[in-house]
Amino acid sequence: MRIVILDLKWSCAIEALTEQVARQLRKRAEVTVISAKRPQCADGVRVARQDTYRDSVLEFFNPLVYLRLLRRIRRVDPHVIYIISPHVLNVPVVLLCKWFTRAIVISHIHDPEYSGSLVVATIADLVSRMQSKWSDRLFCYGKAIQDAIVQKFHVPASRIAIFRHGPTHLTPGDTLESMAARTSPKYFSQIGTILDRKGIEYFLEAARLFNEKHGAEAAQFLLAGTGSLGKYQTQMERLPNLVVHNRFLEDAEMDDILASSYASVLPYTEGIMQSGFIAIAYGNGCPVIVSDIGSLPEGVEVGKTGFVVERKNAGQIAQAMTKIYSGNFENFSANCLKFYREKFSWESLGEELYRDMASSLALRKRGGP
Repeated sequence: MRIVILDLKWSCAIEALTEQVARQLRKRAEVTVISAKRPQCADGVRVARQDTYRDSVLEFFNPLVYLRLLRRIRRVDPHVIYIISPHVLNVPVVLLCKWFTRAIVISHIHDPEYSGSLVVATIADLVSRMQSKWSDRLFCYGKAIQDAIVQKFHVPASRIAIFRHGPTHLTPGDTLESMAARTSPKYFSQIGTILDRKGIEYFLEAARLFNEKHGAEAAQFLLAGTGSLGKYQTQMERLPNLVVHNRFLEDAEMDDILASSYASVLPYTEGIMQSGFIAIAYGNGCPVIVSDIGSLPEGVEVGKTGFVVERKNAGQIAQAMTKIYSGNFENFSANCLKFYREKFSWESLGEELYRDMASSLALRKRGGP
C-alpha cells in the first residue's frame, strides 16, 4: 500500500507528530511525506508556506500551489492520502485528490472548537466543516472530539476513527528504564506555549493554595514555555518557590523536568482537544492533573495516573496536588509507565492506523461507502 501523508501546518508539534506517524507506517507500507517544512527534511517537499496567516490566505488563491501539490501526489499514485494537520489549503486539496486521484482521503480533525481571533476561528471552523464533509474518513483523538464532530459537522460516527495521541518524541518510557533511575520529584510543572486557554492563572493560584497548606519548602512549581507572561506577573511574584523558563524547551530538558515532577498540570479552560503531552509525561513516570475539557480526561485513570479537575477551579487543582504529594508517589509513577507502555506505544498506535487505512481501502474496493 502506498500512503501519502500531507502536512501543510507550519508547527513544530505537528512536524514531530508527522515524523512519528511516518516512521511507524513505513514499517508496513510505502510512505511519502509532502509537507510545508523546509527543504532539509528527510522526504518532505516544500509546496506551501505558512510563516503567517497572510501567506496561507495568499496561497489559497494561488493555482500554482495546487498544481505543485497535485503533481507531487500523482507522481506517487497513492492508495491513501492522510491529511494530518489543519490548513486552509486542505479543503481544495481534498476535492482535487478526490477528482484527480484514485486514493481514499483521510483527514485528521484535531479540535472542532477553535480559539483565537474571530476571523481565524471562523476560517478554521469553515475549513474543518468542509474537510469533514468531503473526506472519505476522519481520524481524531478521543470520544469527546468524535462527539463534537458528529454534532457540529453532522458526520456519521461510523466515518470517524478514534486513536490515542502518541508522544511527539521518544521518552524514557520507550527504553523501559527502571524506576530506580528516576529522579526524586520536586516540581509541580506546567509546560507549553503560553496561551490564554492553557489556564496558567489557575496553576499559579493552585500553587499559592498548596503553599498555604504545606509551606513553600514542600515543593517547587515550574512554569515553562514561549510567550508573554506579563499578565501573570503579580501572581508569579507571590510564589517564592516558582521556577520560570520563559523559552522553548528541548526534548531532553522537558524529559528531565517531567522525571523530576510530582505531576504535570494541564488546566486548560477551553477547546475540545487531546494532548500528546500526557503521553510524554507518562513516559517519564509523571502523573498528570487535567481539567475536564474535551478528551483530556480520557487519558487519565483517576487516582492511578493522575486526577481530573473542574475547569477554572484552582482549589481542585491544589487538592489534586496534595493527594499526589501526600500519597504513594511511587505507585502513581509506576502506573503512569504501565499505562504508557500499554496504551501509548507508537508500535501499537502505528499498527492501529495501518489497519484502519487498509480496511478502509478494502471497503472502497468492494464498493462500500
